[in-house]
Amino acid sequence: MGHIVSLAAADARSFDAFLESPERPNGLGIVLLPEVYNVNQWVRRVAARYAREGFTVLVPDLFWRQQPGCHYEYDHPDAARAQGEHVDVDAVVRDVGTAAARLRETLGAHARVGAVGYCLGGRLALLAGTREPVDAVVSYYGVKLDQHLDELARLSRPALLHFGDADPWVPNDVVHAVQARMAGLPNAAIHVYEGAGHAFDRDGQPTYRAQAADLAWRRTLALLASSLRTG
Repeated sequence: MGHIVSLAAADARSFDAFLESPERPNGLGIVLLPEVYNVNQWVRRVAARYAREGFTVLVPDLFWRQQPGCHYEYDHPDAARAQGEHVDVDAVVRDVGTAAARLRETLGAHARVGAVGYCLGGRLALLAGTREPVDAVVSYYGVKLDQHLDELARLSRPALLHFGDADPWVPNDVVHAVQARMAGLPNAAIHVYEGAGHAFDRDGQPTYRAQAADLAWRRTLALLASSLRTG
């Protein structure tokens, strides 16, 4: 069972993160970055799923600067989206670096750490890939990536991006712009899933699309295996 730990932020304050550990830690870590709903029950299950694959997982509270411990289930979409609109993206990306450093301290000098994120978390994971000491990044339907095209074009770490072609929150023209700017990056792969909308990986909810989610999961594990396990 996972539990809450405290991390020291860069400004000497502290914030909470949910820690899920595998039965046998093996030096591999993931900073798991949630949707605007923050550290809710769904993302905790996702953390447990990665832990079963051998990863030690930290899920930081994305909104602790606004209101610590404010987590929502899916019956409060307006409140969740409101906190997402007011988040300090640059500060939270620095928190990803803090969480990655904590995982390295916990797992040892040779630890390898990836960042995996969903929705807002997908945006944060990609930005962490250019700014923070993470070894690989995976983004599920990251939002507002059109605001970071120049930065995405400089991404050098192994990266995997998942999009649905029926996602109103990440329109196809944004996906095409991301594809164009990241074209030619040797370590980046972008996959678009036919008939999948936003949150297609959110099992247990109406947005879930099993075929897309299963394929994205296999591709994610393959990327993490190639970039972390053999890194």
